[in-house]
Amino acid sequence: MIRQAIIPLAGLGTRLLPLTSVYAKELLPINGKPGLEYIIEECLDAGVKEIVFIISKKKKLIKKYFYNDKFFKKIIQKKKDPRIYREYEKIKKYKKKSNLFIKIIQKALVMLY
Repeated sequence: MIRQAIIPLAGLGTRLLPLTSVYAKELLPINGKPGLEYIIEECLDAGVKEIVFIISKKKKLIKKYFYNDKFFKKIIQKKKDPRIYREYEKIKKYKKKSNLFIKIIQKALVMLY
């Protein structure tokens, strides 16, 4: 059984410019939810207990998406929209169901065989 998923979130998203200059392409919505959530759901359905995202310094928005509870609480209080609250609860569920780690890599990794 697979227990750990290591997911490199790489690339600059140049094909999606200018949108990806301010927003990580992994968080762009696909059918109303970020593409990254589809990956997490697949991992959890497969029984993965630990999910590791490898990101660069430029993609700190991904880390903020999962770990910045103050940001979501402010939006929930301001908007009072039940859909936003459901999304926040879903993110909390992801954190409870698995060990979610986000590792920021400073330099490019080169693998030699």
